Amino acid sequence: MNRKEVVVAALLGTLGLPLYGHTADYADISQQAEQQARWGSLGNAIDAYRKVLADPDLQASHNKARLRLARLYLDSFDYPAARNELAQVIAAAPDSEEAAQARKLSKKAARKTKAHSFGGKLQVAFIHDTDTANASSASPVSEPSFSDDEDVDEEVAEFDEDDEFEEDELADSDFADDLLEDVDLDEDDLEDEEDTGGEKPKRSVHDSRRQVSTALRYSYGLNERGDRWQLAGNFSQARQDEQDALNRQTVALSTGPVFVVPDWRLKINPAVTYLQLYKDHHYDLSSTVWSLGVSHKLNRVLELGVRYNYENRDLSSQDSTDVEIDTLKFAAKFKPTTRDSFNLSFSPKVEDNDQSKKDKDQSGWKVAYARKLPWDSFASISYSRRHTEYDNDPKGKEEDEDKYGLSLGHKLTKDLQVAVSYEHKEKDSNQPGKDKNNESTSLSLTYRF
Repeated sequence: MNRKEVVVAALLGTLGLPLYGHTADYADISQQAEQQARWGSLGNAIDAYRKVLADPDLQASHNKARLRLARLYLDSFDYPAARNELAQVIAAAPDSEEAAQARKLSKKAARKTKAHSFGGKLQVAFIHDTDTANASSASPVSEPSFSDDEDVDEEVAEFDEDDEFEEDELADSDFADDLLEDVDLDEDDLEDEEDTGGEKPKRSVHDSRRQVSTALRYSYGLNERGDRWQLAGNFSQARQDEQDALNRQTVALSTGPVFVVPDWRLKINPAVTYLQLYKDHHYDLSSTVWSLGVSHKLNRVLELGVRYNYENRDLSSQDSTDVEIDTLKFAAKFKPTTRDSFNLSFSPKVEDNDQSKKDKDQSGWKVAYARKLPWDSFASISYSRRHTEYDNDPKGKEEDEDKYGLSLGHKLTKDLQVAVSYEHKEKDSNQPGKDKNNESTSLSLTYRF
């Protein structure tokens, strides 16, 4: 094809239209299918390669088409179909270049359905806050993931070994990290829920803390389809240099299955999480979170998700109160290139407290962008905003919270990374003297295994 025909084919492929008026050779169909896989629908791309395999006039290109089709099946979570196509490529021409690539891809496909997977990470962070009582409790930095997809205009895919596929084995277990982001554990949030009568932390005090976090992940393959049972544990300890009242230990255990529905490119993840928070000189918090998450992979660059959480929280103090929290989270992950990643989420939340004046209606959203840099480095920025209304508060209390984050990281080795982070958090209240502000800077070292 000439340059004009290539552009037309790409445009028609993006729109999902057939190539009327153009020779239906393999190059045309592959160009259209890869555009569909990247910007349109994985289902349409799969159908295009199936038509290639059904056309005897394209017999010479069947092995190339099977490789592309197997890749699409993996993207769609249809692991048995991917293995079947790869086996046919190897059987048809064992010594061919396509067979060599099929063997590489077969190893990656096997890891998707293996019986046992185990992994985790250990993070040590040194954090300085300008107002420790208003600091975020979450990990100061997380490593963004980037797609390693090949360029869509390559005629033959090069399925080299890459870190992305290896880490994907336990990617579903990271629901624990994502879920804990939605559980309010910041000191100022807990203070709003209950007046414990314990020692109050001093405000506007500069202080440093040492935070050690461990995440363990285990996954058991239930069948050859790719359904799995996940078990995740998160453990964190933070020690303040000055304000011992803010020392804390957090333990969270999550478990639940992940079911795949290849025809619709769905993953369904019901789970239950038990969380325990211990604070020196203060109180214990125990919480049980029941959740149901569904994600849909529209194409190679866009994934949509929704999750519902029901949390029952018990604040163990002298006058204990129970809190019930309903959260609905909508999320989108967009990876337009191998170096860029966008995350967007919106999460309305309703909180019912035994002390009715502390009932809350919240709505929050977050946008984050990460960029893969040269020399095994990355940068990420994020912004989030949350609005809170206290429904039964006699003073009509309302708050707006804004967070701005920036991280720069570098991989020292395949499994070890160092990062520096900055976060500005401010909370504006309509009540006099209730505004809060904190700036955090951190240095962290993370080891993945």
